[in-house]
Amino acid sequence: MVALNVLVYSGPGIGPNAHAYLLRTLRQFLSHRYAVIPVDPETLRTEPWETKAAMLVVPGGRDLPYVAEMNGEINERIKRWVYGGGRYLGFCAGGYYGSSRCEFEPGTPMEVIGDRELALFKGTCMGCAYPGYNYKTEDGARAAEVTVDREAFDVPRDAWRQDPEKIRIYYNGGGYFLTDDFLGKQPADKDVRVLVRYASDVTDPRDRSKRVVGAPAVISCRVGKGTAMLTGLHPEYAWDFLAPASYYQPYNRHLVSHLRSSDPYRRRLLGAMFTHMRMAVDPDALADSVGSEHSMRIPTVTPTFLVPARVPGVAAAASTMYTFNSAATIKGTASTPEVADMILKDASEDIHIINALAGDGRRRVPRDYQSAVLKPPSIGPVSLSNDTMDTGEEEKKREQAVLVLCTQDTLPDTKETPRFDMGLAVRHMQEAKAHTVGSWLMYSDTAMSTQTFLEKNTRLQALLPNGTVSVATIQLAGRGRGRNAWVSPVGCLQFTMLLRHPGLKQAPVILLQYLMALAVVESVKAMPGYEHIPLRLKWPNDLYALHTPAKDSDDSSEGPEPNFAKIGGILVSSSYKAGEFTLLFGCGINVANPLPTTSINKLIHEYNLNHGTSLALMSMEQALALITAKFEEFYRRFLIHGFEPFLELYYKNWLHSDQLVTLVDQGYERAKVTGISPTSGLLLVKSLANPGVTYSLQPDGNSFDMLQGMISRKTT
Repeated sequence: MVALNVLVYSGPGIGPNAHAYLLRTLRQFLSHRYAVIPVDPETLRTEPWETKAAMLVVPGGRDLPYVAEMNGEINERIKRWVYGGGRYLGFCAGGYYGSSRCEFEPGTPMEVIGDRELALFKGTCMGCAYPGYNYKTEDGARAAEVTVDREAFDVPRDAWRQDPEKIRIYYNGGGYFLTDDFLGKQPADKDVRVLVRYASDVTDPRDRSKRVVGAPAVISCRVGKGTAMLTGLHPEYAWDFLAPASYYQPYNRHLVSHLRSSDPYRRRLLGAMFTHMRMAVDPDALADSVGSEHSMRIPTVTPTFLVPARVPGVAAAASTMYTFNSAATIKGTASTPEVADMILKDASEDIHIINALAGDGRRRVPRDYQSAVLKPPSIGPVSLSNDTMDTGEEEKKREQAVLVLCTQDTLPDTKETPRFDMGLAVRHMQEAKAHTVGSWLMYSDTAMSTQTFLEKNTRLQALLPNGTVSVATIQLAGRGRGRNAWVSPVGCLQFTMLLRHPGLKQAPVILLQYLMALAVVESVKAMPGYEHIPLRLKWPNDLYALHTPAKDSDDSSEGPEPNFAKIGGILVSSSYKAGEFTLLFGCGINVANPLPTTSINKLIHEYNLNHGTSLALMSMEQALALITAKFEEFYRRFLIHGFEPFLELYYKNWLHSDQLVTLVDQGYERAKVTGISPTSGLLLVKSLANPGVTYSLQPDGNSFDMLQGMISRKTT
């Protein structure tokens, strides 16, 4: 199983600023490949996070609350996972916590001294490296000068470009690590490398009159098959996170300007740290941008375009647009440029509605308006307190969205939607015969989550025509089932479909998730020549592929043997009123992105190489049209006949025929999968010890680890 989750400890003890900045930075560097997920101690204690976690990150804050929350079972699980190949990254307090002993400000009122149970580094973290630390102010902060030992990193030499060895990094309260080489012990522990050292201005916290030369600031520890990296610095802090007025001490009054000039080097250091830990880094995060307005690209949502795709006639499209304008009765305010025709005050967001105007090259959303309404999230200090996260003010702020209503004559061109051709999508939708599903198409280049946007904004949801499909190229907070996040790299088709479904006995709503998953697979395999593209179904709603690297391909990461890889999934949310279900189908499918697992186009490419064929690859626009048309084809039949006619095709595509499984909640009883119920959607498994006993398992109450053959009750 490919580990795609970067877990960030988010329990008691975290420093709010450190936590907020860390999440932003991790997402900048890693969200192209991984899901960055805050986790609390209860999650680490009770959920099976280990199999999906690529890295566990512990931010700055206070070490003692970490001890109180994680000593015992959580630490044991973390250690087993790291020893088995996991990655631990500790910043500041996370660095103290990951050492075998913490000595913080000895002989002062802030003194914290004691052994630490996690002990991934078999030594002491001594701090503070510099005097002046205060939990509630920035008085102890510095733009610390450090020396980077490039030879100690397992990264390509050109990763450093022409960067100097001495750079400046934000520091506030971190320690230094008493490694064997620093203490002069022989032989030194070969499993510990010093990657970065402080300058010679560090002092001994036990006696501030003593200088400490060559103090280790960042270390990497080999722990069994895994890696622990501990840092007393804060390389996750960018200069534009900080307010210059907060720094007025003689030693830090120029902190922001120092960090700004050193920012490209900071980012390449952080990139090298991730690469050293065998994490894949987004190259865009490493760009050289000295003197730019911002030190890092902060993604923000973009306008959403709503266009008629399969709407018969001009009158029907005009009626929908009139409905929107009638519902939005609040005019734009003086606080923003007067561009929006109306504003729809929804339950969660203010949705600025713009009626698109015709004209070649005319921007539907002027840049000044877009920047005024769709501002990047505030990145300033969250709180002066390091004890708790104060998010009350953030929760009171209403989010803003821009919805551009288009006709067939005012579709956005590729200058406005460069990563999704709306005109091409509409042509494909019209060629793939369907009527209701995909009748209207919504598209945003960057969204928080297409699923959440429609769930939260109930007035918008009610106004949208049945079958509307909302697509985004990038989701900043994509969702999977339960607590899972969905990784959304470019090339992944991500959409939410709105369906109003009558409460019919012969067409149980629970089976619609199976129907959607089947439609995704069959939309590809039903095309002539594509019948043997190895797409499969995993119960209840995951999409898998049998990935077979071509003989002459350079894909050596997984070896020549076929292996199953997840390439998509279905998420369904529902509400019920007056005899009708309102369903939101969230679908994510890797169409053109070969990483982090594989994709439909990579499967087609491998098939062509292995079979001498020349099947065409799929575009995102074509895939969307085929999936929605296939679902409508299936859905019309389902409304009359239920799921029974689809069982044979479903079993042909699924992975579980006669699979032997272990039922964790039945005392690890062994059983064999026999099928699913066509009326209830329950998974049917027959006991091997008692053949007369059949268990019926709910899709939303159980977790199926296919590779381990384990079925257990999900933790919520």
